[in-house]
Amino acid sequence: MDYDLTRLGTREFEHLTQALAKSVLGPGVSVFGDGKDGGREATFRGPVTYPHEGQQWDGYGVVQAKFRQRSGSAIKPDVTWMEDAIRAELAGWVKEDTKRGNLPDYMLFTTNVVLSPVPASGGIDRVKALIRDEAQRLKIPLKGFDVWHFDEICRYLDIYDGIRHTYAGFITPGDVLARLLEALPESVAETTEMIRTHASMELVADQWVRLGQAGAQSGSGKISLGPVAVDLKAKSSADKEVQAAMYVIERGNSVMRPSLKTASDPRHILLVGGPGQGKSTLGQLVCQAYRVALLTDEDGEGESFLTSQALEVLQGLRASLMDIGLAVPRSRRWPLRIALHDYANAILGGEPISVLRFLADQMSKRVDGVTPQELKRWLRQWPWVIVLDGLDEVAATETRELIMERISEFLLQARNMDADLFIVGTTRPQGYNGEFHTGDYERIELTELSIPDALEYAAKLAAARHLGDPEMLDQVGKRIASAADEPTTARLLRSPLQVTIMSLLVERHARMPQNRYELFNAYYDTIYTREVDKPNATGQLLAENRQHVDWLHQYVGVALQTRAAQSRQIDSLMPKSELYERLYQRLEQETGNPKVAEPLTAKLIEAATDRLVLLVATNDIDHVGFEVRSLQEYCAARGLISGPEADIIPRLETLASHPSWRNAWLLAAAGIFTTKEHLRSELVMALDSVDAASNVNMALLPGANMALHLLDEDLARQHPTYQNLLVEHAAKLITYPSGSAQEIAPVLAQAATRNPGAKERLLRAARDAASSRGTRLMNACQFLAHWTQSAGPLGLVSQQLLDSTIRAMTPKEHAAGRLFSAEPHWALPLPGLPPFTPNLDDLVSLTDFIAITTGREATPLSLALDDVQVSRENIDGITVPYIQTSRGLIVTNMTSDGARLEDLQQALLESIRDNAETGTHWHVAMVATYLLELLQNQTAPAPAVAGLI
Repeated sequence: MDYDLTRLGTREFEHLTQALAKSVLGPGVSVFGDGKDGGREATFRGPVTYPHEGQQWDGYGVVQAKFRQRSGSAIKPDVTWMEDAIRAELAGWVKEDTKRGNLPDYMLFTTNVVLSPVPASGGIDRVKALIRDEAQRLKIPLKGFDVWHFDEICRYLDIYDGIRHTYAGFITPGDVLARLLEALPESVAETTEMIRTHASMELVADQWVRLGQAGAQSGSGKISLGPVAVDLKAKSSADKEVQAAMYVIERGNSVMRPSLKTASDPRHILLVGGPGQGKSTLGQLVCQAYRVALLTDEDGEGESFLTSQALEVLQGLRASLMDIGLAVPRSRRWPLRIALHDYANAILGGEPISVLRFLADQMSKRVDGVTPQELKRWLRQWPWVIVLDGLDEVAATETRELIMERISEFLLQARNMDADLFIVGTTRPQGYNGEFHTGDYERIELTELSIPDALEYAAKLAAARHLGDPEMLDQVGKRIASAADEPTTARLLRSPLQVTIMSLLVERHARMPQNRYELFNAYYDTIYTREVDKPNATGQLLAENRQHVDWLHQYVGVALQTRAAQSRQIDSLMPKSELYERLYQRLEQETGNPKVAEPLTAKLIEAATDRLVLLVATNDIDHVGFEVRSLQEYCAARGLISGPEADIIPRLETLASHPSWRNAWLLAAAGIFTTKEHLRSELVMALDSVDAASNVNMALLPGANMALHLLDEDLARQHPTYQNLLVEHAAKLITYPSGSAQEIAPVLAQAATRNPGAKERLLRAARDAASSRGTRLMNACQFLAHWTQSAGPLGLVSQQLLDSTIRAMTPKEHAAGRLFSAEPHWALPLPGLPPFTPNLDDLVSLTDFIAITTGREATPLSLALDDVQVSRENIDGITVPYIQTSRGLIVTNMTSDGARLEDLQQALLESIRDNAETGTHWHVAMVATYLLELLQNQTAPAPAVAGLI
């Protein structure tokens, strides 16, 4: 069989060469890892049986791979390209400055190019003649050499089926799955037919953007993903800007079988992004790209098995991927997506099923007879990519642990099977507790849309919705551009979801929303008005019952947000029977007539789920939920600020410190600033009460953090009094040992530009902190270091204050300040202090260190704390404790081993307090603060949302 070697790429062709060399030449072959290879992919020291039985190469041999991208290009014939590559390679061995070592006795070249076998004039003879002549000219004493060209490698792949199966995702030619039917055992071939059917069905089913089902329809129906697809920018773990989808696909373009040891850890990827930032859509795009790779057929034979609809989707997506510069994956992995809230609900609905069982059950909804055993066989044979979408939608800690336990079991099972498995997880940063192990997953963070990127995306949306209406297309473009020019509305173009909603609104409204609450509120009103304006019975029904439909959405929003924080509760879904019962009770009470309430209840639920479609029925029909999480949070926010006004602020105080409510809380606060002006002052003042509510809150400052988020939302831009109060609250974070100065400082700096009062409050807080000692001083220095990079008066004053503060430091504080240079992923080095590299040799567990520094009895607190190691570093003769955080702290649930919550809280609080007083211990205080916040995320009881609906 002829194989498609061009898809391998340089790296995987080198790995294929190494595998074949070990198989053909014997286990004595030594292979080299990625990086500069010194002119060799592998070496051997004879004797080895080669080139034929009874013959030997006895001496030092080198194997070198030469891979040509787009082999067969007309620019230079393959044979000429290969001759040039060999000339350069041989010349490299005799350069004066070469570091390649001894000259080889034998050389074996491998290449993916086709060399013709015509005697004397053909490519094979020409290349071999060149090697012989060049070796003589350069005085390389070769005893023997050979060339494995395309045909030779294909012959070896026919012989060595293990290598062929390992690289099947790259090298299987033509109609991938049809060829596999010929090459695989019968039992696996049957699964292959099923996989092809499933992939083509998923290609068609997954072709729409999700918000299209929530009201963003084009004139002819829902919007296809392809025409509006964009590759979002992200920051890699190395702090480099990358294109997220391209980064994921490039990572997947390698063989990840553990036995090859060619894939470095972390091999999997975790996509982290805020609400509406495009995580799920990016996962959808990646899966569709892999389906295009899997179903595309270069010779056209296999595509004839597709329906006309599937073929149309395939061709459209292929063109769209090309338009955005996203290459079709070279490795034809089989793509699967698991919505983690669905998996959680399946586990909580019965016995804790395995990942393979869940996948089989999900596939069986489209393809009959899928079993976990069949999927296991396929996993052994073929490369997979699985998108684990939306860990943040599983808020309850106990439920998350169940899911992650099953996923860990699946990864271990796949590793034991030597499976080529690639995982892509997604989550929000809020409430994320490191469940995806940093040793297995590289974390990349989606960044906010730039204005040019937002405008480009808006133009794609407008073109998809109004292709046949140039006047509307022009109007939308002008209004979005105008919104981008205004600072207030430009802040509402930070994410794809916001741009999508804004694009819909500008079709009907000239005035733009001023904050996120107004954005979602205007969207809800637009969708509602669209249905009311239709001259039919449903439009009249919605017009006459707006208050009940509003209540229905708020009830579901609040209920689902509440349940998301409770252990062993089904997340993101509500039984239709419950919704029916609650709405019926409300209508019966209002109408006083069960015969009126009963049919009206059914009609309103049908109208809400089938026409407004913010609420949608799930696949099992018996449950409803919000397809877009941010819309659930908006409806919950409306619920939070409804009802008796005396209950609203106390309710928000209760929820302010709970991580699963953060986004809904911020939307509710925006709702107060928008619709309840008389409550603004109470809301802002309540933030102090939140921070004083408990010892834990006094350490973690959730109220100050909420003030910071409100500043970032720019809610008080037109209200200097509240702006100044929020700055005053948020400025308490200058003393907060969280290691988050790089995130907090820019928000405070931006707020300081709004009015002179805000700047003075910020500088006063910074001066107070800089004149103190201990951790407060270290934190202040870090904020000042960030502000020195600001333009204008703040940057100048910060530079002067930082210089004077460093000059006034004691020797111990100088030593502690040098530690910032060891944390480049989040900290800035302090000017004038020499950099420091930790030795990490004098280690003690955090449990023991807490005992030493607080005077507590050295009893085990939690296995999680025992795993955190404190290194006692010698800096300028002074002992400074340090905890390595650059790779992320790997901390499991701190109470899973029976540790008492109260003991852990008290120990961490004492550690924060005692280490904060000692300037040299600021790093331990920072980590203890992080661990206390993590503990709160893991154990905070679900708040009671009393007095609601």
